[in-house]
Amino acid sequence: MTDLRRPTRLLVGGYAGTDTPSAAVHSVALDLDMSLLGTAEAVVDVPNAFHLAASPSGRTVYAASNVADGHVHVLRLGAGGSVTRMGTRSTEGAGPVHVAVHPAGRHLLAANHDSGTVAVFELGDDEMVGAVTDVVQHKGSGPNPMGQAGPHPHAVVPDPTGEWLLVPDKGDDHVHVYQLDVTTGKLVAQGQYRVGSGVGPRALVFHPDGEHVYVVGELDNTITVCRWEAENGTLSVLSTVSTLPPNTQSWNAPSALVVSSDGRQVFVGNRGHESIAVFTVRPGGLDLVGHQQLGVPVTTLPWDLALDGDLLFAVNQLAGTLVTLRLDGARLETAGEPVAVPHPACILLV
Repeated sequence: MTDLRRPTRLLVGGYAGTDTPSAAVHSVALDLDMSLLGTAEAVVDVPNAFHLAASPSGRTVYAASNVADGHVHVLRLGAGGSVTRMGTRSTEGAGPVHVAVHPAGRHLLAANHDSGTVAVFELGDDEMVGAVTDVVQHKGSGPNPMGQAGPHPHAVVPDPTGEWLLVPDKGDDHVHVYQLDVTTGKLVAQGQYRVGSGVGPRALVFHPDGEHVYVVGELDNTITVCRWEAENGTLSVLSTVSTLPPNTQSWNAPSALVVSSDGRQVFVGNRGHESIAVFTVRPGGLDLVGHQQLGVPVTTLPWDLALDGDLLFAVNQLAGTLVTLRLDGARLETAGEPVAVPHPACILLV
């Protein structure tokens, strides 16, 4: 019998840069064994769909459109794999790179990278995006002149309790922690937690134990392991590990990271080294297992990752491919042929 809880397809958003924004979200079907099928099909137009997030019901997807006058597009999933745009709304900022639905399902959260703001919006019973309820302006900077002249929030991640929101800011080297007042839709600042100097926090995920957080440093090629205290919403650094092999000198910028459902492994994409770094989890830290190369010497730019069971999906933004890798113990193996997708930048299993 088919497990209806398992994903049946992947939605892939495209990002081609601000000068020539791409215009389509693609759908790729999965067979019963979770192998990719056929080719990618363009299903709806969204300029520079940098990030996709699903509603708790699973019937609505929100797409962050990374354009100067930032927008979020509301997409409705239908029978037979159809995707229909139901509406579009300003994110009240420039260059949105991440959207998330608060676990209570009543608010949408957006990180506007270019304007340095975090915005909150009401969600109606129909899951449409309503009025803006708050916009918080970050004000920090960092020592790297290329990426830290000002604040650049890169994600809004609810903690497992739903009480706290964590915002890694690539521009100021801090993870900002907020509470969301679900009655008013206002953000209440709890604190800012520095993860280093010139780190460039880009992405953040929780370990399944709810007590540890992994933060990707886009500018210094690291993962910072932190202790999370949900009782008071505080973060403390435990250790840091490089995403690269020792003595690597070439340019690199880590992108997305994921944690296995059993909490034993962490994977991160390396743009430049063109690899996925594989780590095993130990108390308070990570140990490097190795790297799965992705097309070297061809430049691929692995931009986003998604994990389901023993399959890891990766999109290579410059190469224009979606690839499938299978976990074999602590290592990865190629599974199936790459699927061509124009400028892929984000993945959502639906």
